[in-house]
Amino acid sequence: MAVAVSVIFAVAAFATNERLLLALRAQRESTAASMMLQQRMEAFRGIYYSNAASNVASGTTSPSTMTAADIVGTVTTSEAQLGSSLTETVTVSGNMTTTGGTGYPGDGSTPNQWTRSGGSTSPTLAQSNSSIAANYDLIQVDIRLSWTSANGRTRNRELSSVFGKGNLGP
Repeated sequence: MAVAVSVIFAVAAFATNERLLLALRAQRESTAASMMLQQRMEAFRGIYYSNAASNVASGTTSPSTMTAADIVGTVTTSEAQLGSSLTETVTVSGNMTTTGGTGYPGDGSTPNQWTRSGGSTSPTLAQSNSSIAANYDLIQVDIRLSWTSANGRTRNRELSSVFGKGNLGP
């Protein structure tokens, strides 16, 4: 009888430990995703307005010439925690036209949108608009992360920010 009770107790303790480790890993992934989103948005805050709206990579890390395409193609330090299932989507769209009209998607315009798999330095430009900086006084940057968590669930994190012509750049 004592052996049966001990076995039941050991199995329960092991199962509890396994669930706690899974929860800890899921929390570590959520923290890494939040850090990755913050790193990306800070990179956008550090570049010039016209470069933030650009869909052409400059191939540099200098804030005076770095573009949105360069930021998306840069691997962050925290994304390794999210694994190879990570998919990042970055959308840069016009938010308010220079004439005061509404922006994307209400005005029917096309944003710049990249998709990148975790660890890759080659994002795919899914949608392209080269006139965002000229036609809009505000741009919106949306970053979405999606990955398969340790417990097999699909997890998502998003961050958005709106920038004006005067509040971007060094």
